[in-house]
Amino acid sequence: MISLFAYIRKSEIKGVRKVYQIASAAVVVTLLFPSLSMADDWYWGYGILSSDFSDFTVEDAEASSLTFEKRDQEPTGYSVFMGKPVSSNVNFELAYEYFGKSKALGRFSTASLNSTAESFGITPSFLIKLGEAYGDLTPFARFGFVFGQSNERTKKQGGIGLIANPYDTSQNEIGASLVYGLGADYRVTKNSALRLDWKIYKDGQTDFIDNIDNGYIKRDFETTGISLVHNYNENGRDLNTKSRYSVGIFFGTSVSGARMSDGSYSGSVYNLTTGNVVSTVSGGLSDDKSDNSKRIAIFYPINEFYELEAQAVNYGTFKSRSTNLGVTGGGNALTAAATRSTNSLTASLSRPINISDNFKISPSIGFGVFYTEDEIYNNLDFRGVGGSARGPQSTSTNINVVFGLMARLKVNNSFDVGIRYDYAHDVGHRSGLGEGRLTSISAGLIANF
Repeated sequence: MISLFAYIRKSEIKGVRKVYQIASAAVVVTLLFPSLSMADDWYWGYGILSSDFSDFTVEDAEASSLTFEKRDQEPTGYSVFMGKPVSSNVNFELAYEYFGKSKALGRFSTASLNSTAESFGITPSFLIKLGEAYGDLTPFARFGFVFGQSNERTKKQGGIGLIANPYDTSQNEIGASLVYGLGADYRVTKNSALRLDWKIYKDGQTDFIDNIDNGYIKRDFETTGISLVHNYNENGRDLNTKSRYSVGIFFGTSVSGARMSDGSYSGSVYNLTTGNVVSTVSGGLSDDKSDNSKRIAIFYPINEFYELEAQAVNYGTFKSRSTNLGVTGGGNALTAAATRSTNSLTASLSRPINISDNFKISPSIGFGVFYTEDEIYNNLDFRGVGGSARGPQSTSTNINVVFGLMARLKVNNSFDVGIRYDYAHDVGHRSGLGEGRLTSISAGLIANF
């Protein structure tokens, strides 16, 4: 799903993989906080982050043949965040996190490969206070996820004849990851606090493409941060004040109806230096068309009958792969793989129907902007099965009609729980791994502001 530091694969630096959501997720901030400047119970803060991506090893990156002169896996970044108490013990927070610039410099014979990667994300989460404050100290736990993007640049010198692709490369990728952690706030003045925050980004570093002889690679990464919090109030919100909108964080399962490999592969292997076909290969593949979804949803009543829904969604990564050495042809034997990741921003109109005082269902219809990334292993061409797109990456942006149905149960004045079913038609593109329906079922916690 996500890989957050620049690593070198085989004899070539490859960029960070699958980090974070669409940059336009900033729209979520605008929709979510229309009256921030007038709200007394909002707080905000800023601080530094120390990131640690060392769980992803040289062996994971298949870079054992390279001699490293530099490999920085612990860059320094920063965070800016805002939050609002939902109850006396739970806050909702939204943060922009810059994880720093990772660097790697490796050599193979006379070739040098110099890669940098910058990663950033937007992180919605719930902060849960762990009991009463101990004097001026308030410990807490955190649970949420991160949306975002990574930008990788690789400069190569002296690589012709030594590495598969001797030319400079650049790649931008998006994705999402589950986030959880612990921390504490320490009051330093009447309205400010010093925060220590430690977070784990689950499966934040992955390789579903390059190292599949060793299986899919999934590694966590961590951040430790020190921040200053302003307009701080450890006692929570005044429950007598209410806004009209609510925010939900949902986790679930997504399924793609796209063709993917369709169970087989028939195409070409290319020399990336010359662009010529090296051989024609074929074989069988298996498709995994389901993964985990992460969704943040904003609900705003327009009137007594209708409600506006705005959502940012990551549907995970769908995968195709052969068994080890499963694709053959022209005297070659190799492992084939492909992935598809999809993210969307949607806006819908829903019609809540009250079943009882505490339970309602809400059908919805709207439109979504879907951004799809298809990636094909190395220099393989899935021609004839997955269209004409050639590795390493093919992207598309589509506008699709979306349908949804949500059941929502009131827990108390501060929280509801919800279960959603969402559907979009013909997501993706034919020139990559195909187009098809995209569905998800998810459950989440909804905070009422």
